[in-house]
Amino acid sequence: DDGAAKRFSAMFQDMGLEIIVCGKTRGEGDQRNVVIQDGDANGRHIVIVDDLVQTGGTLFETGKVLKEAGAGSVNAFVSHAVFPGDSWKRFNKGGDRACFDKFWVTNSIPTVTDKLPLKDGIFEVLDLMDLIINDLDHFSS
Repeated sequence: DDGAAKRFSAMFQDMGLEIIVCGKTRGEGDQRNVVIQDGDANGRHIVIVDDLVQTGGTLFETGKVLKEAGAGSVNAFVSHAVFPGDSWKRFNKGGDRACFDKFWVTNSIPTVTDKLPLKDGIFEVLDLMDLIINDLDHFSS
């Protein structure tokens, strides 16, 4: 969305990557309407970047819209995987929200990420421990 584009696009500016901006409006109840506001998904290999995922309704709708627009692949990177009530199962192979080729999360919430199937699934958990230790070493000396 626009807010995420403002927060994250500078991180990718010098990498020669095309930024695709999607926006959402909420309909009745939990209905979400996602549209591509800027950029062309056709034939692209896309990574959606977000700070956290809970049930993932908006993330799913975004992935679906990008695939419908012709994306070659759609992946997700989310820093904090909250996934209440094991809602991650809906994104795994065979789930009703299985639209991602790969779904990267950090282990910032290990009670959730320890449950994720790493074999024969789409999830990959990125370990934060080395980064935390490095930061603590750097700032304590």
